[in-house]
Amino acid sequence: MQDPAEAGEAEEEAGAGSGSEAEEDALWERIEGVRHRLTRALNPAKLTPYLRQCRVIDEQDEEEVLSTYRFPCRVNRTGRLMDILRCRGKRGYEAFLESLEFYYPKHSTLLTGREPAQRCSMILGEWSRVGAGASATHAEAPYPIPVREVRPLSLLNR
Repeated sequence: MQDPAEAGEAEEEAGAGSGSEAEEDALWERIEGVRHRLTRALNPAKLTPYLRQCRVIDEQDEEEVLSTYRFPCRVNRTGRLMDILRCRGKRGYEAFLESLEFYYPKHSTLLTGREPAQRCSMILGEWSRVGAGASATHAEAPYPIPVREVRPLSLLNR
């Protein structure tokens, strides 16, 4: 038999979970409001590598989304990706918004109402969010960015 104090704590946790669930639904309702526009504009092949790196989707999810046999149209593949991310809850929402910040800043602004902040908190993981205590180099770029060698056009023709 459960202690009454423990039962009260369990009820509070259940209530907090439903509040969190309502919050997640509200976040996704924003996306659903412009779903038609997003599915027409986004390319899931551009977003999935980032989402895998954030560990929000796995290899199987990526393969399912990019399968041309199951989803012959890009619009359908984008819609399926959005459905998978919704199943991931708030973390899926955050990763989706961050991927839009990098690859589709106009659509990010459409959803959030603010200019994208070029940060990469999902890649750094849950334990080290960008912000207080994070080094400036990690806030700007969480991984080294390769520098391309610039060559004059005359050398490229050789």
